[in-house]
This record gives sequence, C-alpha cells and structure tokens, in this order.
Amino acid sequence: MYKTLSITTVIMILSFSGYISEDARSHVTISVEINFPDNNVEERVNTKEILDFEIQDSKQFIESEERINKVSVPPLVLSSNREQKIIDSYIDKYQSPINLIASHDKSFGTVEELETLIQNYFIVLGDEKKIELAKLLQEKQKLFWQHDKYTENGGRIRGIYLNGYLYGNDSFRESMHSLIRSTTINTVVIDIKTDNGHILYETNIKEALDINAVRKKYDKEHLAYYKKNNIYLIGRLVAFQDPLYAKNYQESAVWDTRAGQPYKQGAQYFLDPSDEDARQYVLDIAVEACRLGFNEIQFDYIRYPDTNYRFMKFDLESTIENRIETIQSFLLQAQKNLHKEGCLVSADVFGFTLTNKLDGGIGQNFESIIGSVDFVSPMIYPSHYSRGSFGYISPNSHPYEVVSAALNDGLDRIENTYPLRPYLQGFWHTEEEIRQGIRAAEDKNLSWILWNSISSYSKDLFKVGNDEQ
Repeated sequence: MYKTLSITTVIMILSFSGYISEDARSHVTISVEINFPDNNVEERVNTKEILDFEIQDSKQFIESEERINKVSVPPLVLSSNREQKIIDSYIDKYQSPINLIASHDKSFGTVEELETLIQNYFIVLGDEKKIELAKLLQEKQKLFWQHDKYTENGGRIRGIYLNGYLYGNDSFRESMHSLIRSTTINTVVIDIKTDNGHILYETNIKEALDINAVRKKYDKEHLAYYKKNNIYLIGRLVAFQDPLYAKNYQESAVWDTRAGQPYKQGAQYFLDPSDEDARQYVLDIAVEACRLGFNEIQFDYIRYPDTNYRFMKFDLESTIENRIETIQSFLLQAQKNLHKEGCLVSADVFGFTLTNKLDGGIGQNFESIIGSVDFVSPMIYPSHYSRGSFGYISPNSHPYEVVSAALNDGLDRIENTYPLRPYLQGFWHTEEEIRQGIRAAEDKNLSWILWNSISSYSKDLFKVGNDEQ
C-alpha cells in the first residue's frame, strides 16, 4: 500500500542561475510517494524526526530572509548627464529573460511547460530566419529583374569591353556609342581598377590616394548615359594583381622568399588573396564603384599567381583547400556587400576551369565560384588553348568547335545555365572567326561578352548568320 509524505522546503534560486531576478524566492512543496511494506508501517515512521526536520527547515528559511532584508541597497544616483539618462531608462525597462517568458505565458510553472515554451520559442526564431531569408531572396530577385530588363530585346546579354584608358577620349566614347546604337549590343564593360592598379574615377579611399592610384577617365555623369539609353553597365575590377598596391603595401603582397621582395611575373605584381588588408581594399573600391552607377561589379584576376614557383609566401598556406576557400569567401563577402548597394557580382575565370575539376593551382574551381557569384565569365579564347586541346592540333583555327566544346564541359557540371556568360575572343582572329565564336554561344542560348583589349570592333562583327547582333 502507498502513503504520501509531505515535506515543505525552500529553494533559493540565485541570480547567477539566469532564470529569475536577484530578489525572487520560490516556495515549493514537494509531494513524495513512497512504497512502504504492508507490515508494521506505523512502527517504522518516526513522526518526531519529521516534525523536527520541518521546524529546523523553517528556521533556516526565516534566518535567510532576515539576512537578505538586512543587505543595504545603495540609492540610485540620478544624473542630468544624457548618457546616464539613457542608461537609467534602459534599466527601468529591463526585464530578465525569465520574467519576459513568464509575462507572456501565465501558465508557466512546470519543467514540462518550460520545455514546450522553449521549443515554441525556437520555432518562432526559425520562422524569423525564414522570413529574413525570404526578404534577402526578394531583394536579390529585384536585382535580377533590373538585369533582365536590359535583355528584353534579344533575350540575353550581348556585350563588349571598353578600354578604360581610352574611354576618357571623347571621340572614342562617341564611336563606341555609335556602334552600340547600330547593333543589338546591350551591355558594356568598363574598367574600374586596371591591371596597372589605376583607379579610373575620383576615389575617396585613403590607400588609393596615398599611392597616387587615381587616373580619372569618367565620372557619375558619364555613366548615367547608359542607364538613360537602357544599356547594362558592368565595371571590371582587377582584384589580386596590382603593382601599385603591392609595391607600396608589401606586407599585403605575395612575398618572394628567395628574392626577398614582392613576387612578380614580368610587370605583374600579385596581392595575397588571403591578406585581409588586400581583400578590404578591393572590396572598398567595389562598393564605391557600385555607388557611382554600375549595375554589376566584375572581378578579374580573382586568383592566385599562375605559376609553380616554390618560393611564394602567403598569409594562409597555399593548399588546394585553402585556395578554393579563400577565393570563395572573398566572392561571397563581395556579393553580400554589393547586393546591399544594388549591384550584382560576377567573376572572370580562365577558360580551362570549365574542364579542370580541381583549381588549376590558382583557387579557381568552377563549382565553387559559380556558387559564389551571380554570373561567371570563363575566358574562352581559342588562341589560349594548347596544341591538342579538344582534339585539335591548332585550337585557334577552330573557334566554333573549341568554344562549343569548352561550354559543353561547363554546362555538364551545372543545372542552371543562366549564370554562365563567357568572354569570347575578339582579337587575333578574322571577322568570320570572331563571328563563329559568337555563334557557338548563341547556339547554346547563352549571354556573352566580346573582349578586345583596345576595343577595336566593327559593326560587321555582330552579324551572325542572317541576324545582326
């Protein structure tokens, strides 16, 4: 048979427990069910001991109450100081987490109810995260809508590169605008920061000013022309190849331990992609250029030096994992920063990344990069492929076939073709060979950009078949 033994006790819940405020106490009555043997139960229960225990317990509680009540509380010193008023206001409104929970859940009182409450709390948090993600997706969709409105005529991006140095010349600029008006070109790419480390607009970035990097060729008013004429505007920003910055901020450059100086390849000096200062410099330029009026920021030289030289030193060891993660993290941060400013993000990569499954020793892994930007532009230049590539002794003599084969390698590795937008060769080829490269991209319903370093284009280049492009 069962008997119920009632024991009155006091649980003091201290403030550092995190559950209730400092001066709160909780009186709890615990009912304990004990299974006693049927025989001689009354003889074994010492009622006097139980009574003594309860009396002693009550005395301890009363003494504890007296000690607490004797603790002096320093008076609140009122201050006319503005900061103190802010602090006082915060203190007055403050509620401990448990009081907030209790005030919103009057049924609170048992462990089971608390568990349910906490579970519901995390469900709400999860819902809030979903809402936040939905908002971010909605903002991103707005950016893509702005992008897609430029492709209403023709259904895709058809772009040309405009050399930033030449862009400062009025006659050059007008000749390019005339070409655009006479074709279905709907996109231009203009240099923001060049291979020489020059910034082609007036910047406010301290490091750029300190190293005399500015070579102004345009301003916000010049760029406004493209929006007015429904032309999509991409800014090309050379990222981790910068002679000016590398020479002046050597601690951010790839270091040649053998020569005891920044590493260089001819006239090229590379920044360390894992160096925080180098990364921030490039990101600051990107955000500033976005605010100037570009629709998209495109990172070129988004890579490590393309060499097997063994004496290069980086902040973070150059392993395949580190290289891929370093490039990816930079692009993700750029995307986060630039989406807030209203710009999409793209990256130029070597054409071989479409075929190579690793990183080519430079941190460019196709899946990693295409998952970190809005568009990726592999530079598919037949002249850059080695003898025997795709089965051709002279790849440069087979532009349609080489561009098609390279694109096929990339398309086989992605489900959505929308982000793939190749750079096509607009140099060292006849006009017909250039048109063949364009046709290869058009036949796969892909957007494209034509590259010529001095922006030498003729209207006839954009006639593919019977259609004028």
